[in-house]
Amino acid sequence: MNNSPRRLALSILDNFGIDKPYEIDVLDIIDALDIPIKFSPLSGCDGRIIHGKEKSLIAINDEIAFESRKRFTIAHELGHYLMHKSDPISHTDNVSTMSWFNNKNKHKTTKQEYEANVFASELLLPTSIFEEEVKDTYFSPELIREISDIHRVSRSSIIHRFVESGNHPICVFYTKSNKVHYWRKSVDFKYKIKDITKISPPSDSVSAEYFTHNRIYSIKDSTQEISKSTWLDVREEYNDDLFYEFCMVYSDANLAISVIWED
Repeated sequence: MNNSPRRLALSILDNFGIDKPYEIDVLDIIDALDIPIKFSPLSGCDGRIIHGKEKSLIAINDEIAFESRKRFTIAHELGHYLMHKSDPISHTDNVSTMSWFNNKNKHKTTKQEYEANVFASELLLPTSIFEEEVKDTYFSPELIREISDIHRVSRSSIIHRFVESGNHPICVFYTKSNKVHYWRKSVDFKYKIKDITKISPPSDSVSAEYFTHNRIYSIKDSTQEISKSTWLDVREEYNDDLFYEFCMVYSDANLAISVIWED
């Protein structure tokens, strides 16, 4: 089977004649492919794939509260099943493994998680459809929420798509347990990032407000003004230039995903 995550996802949609993925249930695809899956309470994870001698089993936490998260989890585990059966690693997936797309780490497990995320993202919202959705628009939290709700896809996966295929430069920081683990930026985001990996987020960032003061902004106030110098290495005369930060918080994983951009 085609091992390119995107091509594999698109081939499945094509084989089943699906042109509006948001209208279908991912479970219908799994049933049609005769893949074993079960739903039950899982401790500390959203999903896992269990490899046996001859078959693998997808297990999904039936207590996942949000539909978009459940759909993405199912699609993510389907990606593992289709792409990694011949090279199995035991995967236990939660918001940390599925909420972002760290393709900088070349560790085998991380690479497989990245591939499963790309597969799930393309299966649920093909790039061609996403690019049409953001055509002639600028980045905003409202846009992310709108596309997420229409296509029943997680917010974090939409942000990933914007990094790859959006038409407005952004940079995204993944901070867990008050340490910046990694960041990604659009190709056309031309600013230099501060050397902040593996340390706490900048003290004047929205991310730091969460980890230091447990502050989470409402939807109405989710776009916060910051200085250009908060996350970026810029000349002193540009320190106070206006930037924006949108921080998504996953308190159950002690995780924050911050997006920064300018008008």
